[in-house]
Amino acid sequence: MDLHFTQTAPYSDAESIAKHFGYKVPLPDYAITNELFALKVPGISPTNESWGLLVWISRADQPTVPADWESELAKQHLLFVSAYHSGNGRHPLDRFRLALDATCNMCRRYTVDRQRIYIGGFSGGARMASMLGVAYADVFTGTLCLCGVNFYADIPTAGSQYYPATFTPNPGVLLLGKRGGRFVLLTGEHDENRDNTAQIFDKGFKREGFRNVRYVEVPGLRHEMPSAKTLATALEYLGDNHGDRH
Repeated sequence: MDLHFTQTAPYSDAESIAKHFGYKVPLPDYAITNELFALKVPGISPTNESWGLLVWISRADQPTVPADWESELAKQHLLFVSAYHSGNGRHPLDRFRLALDATCNMCRRYTVDRQRIYIGGFSGGARMASMLGVAYADVFTGTLCLCGVNFYADIPTAGSQYYPATFTPNPGVLLLGKRGGRFVLLTGEHDENRDNTAQIFDKGFKREGFRNVRYVEVPGLRHEMPSAKTLATALEYLGDNHGDRH
């Protein structure tokens, strides 16, 4: 179903964005009441029991995921929310705020297990998700990056090339992410972002001391969404949350 929300998150304002990302720049004009969100809620009512939540950032303006994912999300006991008009053409700060506001409103609307709040995305959306998962590790306990990932430090690659840093996380929140956050960096054997993903896993997350990060390379997969079976494996890893979040 599609829904409008009316309240912004207390952690999505300019001060919070600056604190979490190090972006001390004016935010674009933005009104939550003008935005539309797609929700996937299982047929049984989730209001009287605790559910996990997957907040999704699409690379396109339509928040679509493969049809066979829906049964897997239900099996994993996960609610799903994704904003319309949050594709790669939208200002990155708006994409961050849409995801944060979606998270807050879903937690107000449903009984959400705060230890199972995941941020995810595909391609350019995965890059946004990777930044939120680290910078807002005080909100998101798990991060699912499909065929795209960014990092907060320059990552050297072939020759004198490097993947540039894209944000400056708050040290305290960063420590929380290193200790207790769970991250899945998934790519394909033939994905155009395979090297990017592999290098950031090895020279970024692992080198920087993140305790719970998994690199998954799917044989034969191109720059595309993986199967529900592959999704299930990734979600199971995110849900195995034994990290110390203190």
